[in-house]
Amino acid sequence: MENAVEGLKLAFAVLLLTMALSLTIAFFSKARATADLVLQSSDKTVYYDYTRYSLPQDMSGNRIVGYETIIPTLYKYDKERYKVIFKQGSYNADTGEITDVKNLEIYKTSSTRANWNKNYVNDFDGKTMFNSSSNELRICSFDIVEEAQRNEPWVGSSEQVKLHLDAIFSGGTYTLPQLLGTGNSIDYRGNPLSNRSKKFIEQIGEIKTTSSADDGDGTESIVGNKTTTKRIITYILIN
Repeated sequence: MENAVEGLKLAFAVLLLTMALSLTIAFFSKARATADLVLQSSDKTVYYDYTRYSLPQDMSGNRIVGYETIIPTLYKYDKERYKVIFKQGSYNADTGEITDVKNLEIYKTSSTRANWNKNYVNDFDGKTMFNSSSNELRICSFDIVEEAQRNEPWVGSSEQVKLHLDAIFSGGTYTLPQLLGTGNSIDYRGNPLSNRSKKFIEQIGEIKTTSSADDGDGTESIVGNKTTTKRIITYILIN
């Protein structure tokens, strides 16, 4: 008889525990549903109507872009190691034809030619520093490898690369990191990328280069040929 009473007590205790667990789970489920409802009602984007967006194209299928495309592209060039070239040309909106294309100067390098790598090729004249016409300081492209060959002061620091781009886009000044506190800086006022109203034709391609015994940054490597594929993004400033 005593065993039966103890069994009933145990069964009653298990029943109470099961009911308590069920009520606790139900309570938390209700609280979560209420919280989700509150968060959803406070999110204004829930009621937005989204439409498909595509970049405008001309009659030839050229992509016409502005700074909403160029800015994020440039802020990744050092990490993804692609090259961004800027050019300018005469543009016919009716046919999409671009003529008289030439390099567009973005800035002049402050690097000393004596510190340039022997294999550095300037985009403006396509020649190395040892050619007679290599006194070209105008720069029209962003390429972290070429900038390393010129020993630019921002190379090697993602923070300095960002500060350099900030100065270009704002049309401000970039203070050389090794000369902090001296007042020495590079003035980027009036450069083409500081005007946010300009439009560009975007062209994307790739080039393959074969090098031997040089890593491109001035350091010697193992003997042998190395083929590298690099992505090239060209922006042509149009009138």
